[in-house]
Amino acid sequence: MPTKSQPETQAPMGAELFTDMHAKALEAFGAFAQTNQRVLQGFVDLSVATAKEGMRAYAELQSAALEAARTAQPGTTIQNPTIEDLQSDPFSWYQKGLLATVDSTQKAFRLLEANAQVVTRSAERLQASTERTGKEIQEALTSYIGRLREIYARN
Repeated sequence: MPTKSQPETQAPMGAELFTDMHAKALEAFGAFAQTNQRVLQGFVDLSVATAKEGMRAYAELQSAALEAARTAQPGTTIQNPTIEDLQSDPFSWYQKGLLATVDSTQKAFRLLEANAQVVTRSAERLQASTERTGKEIQEALTSYIGRLREIYARN
């Protein structure tokens, strides 16, 4: 038969256990909130970096297009030859047309190359931002797991 002192010693142990579990749960919740804040901040930073990079790439593409338009020479269009021009030198008109076509094609390819370089640099910068954010999130989660192990390892 239990004595009067036995239930009294069990009651403080139960209350102590409950208090300890409650304290650990609060610490774990605090660690989760801190980790959640770090992860969300990483995503916000990545979103901001992506928006900035998008605007930068757009500005660079517009700059390349303006530069291409600025360097375009309006005099390279082929004038319709007169009958006298064709009779005196028929191949000159064909030669001028071919040279104008080649020149226009080269300018178009230079613009495409400039645009491809802009997109490539933008993708590289976005990849670096994404990798940095991924590492930060991984560190936050690793820290969280370590903190939980520490909290629940205590007796």
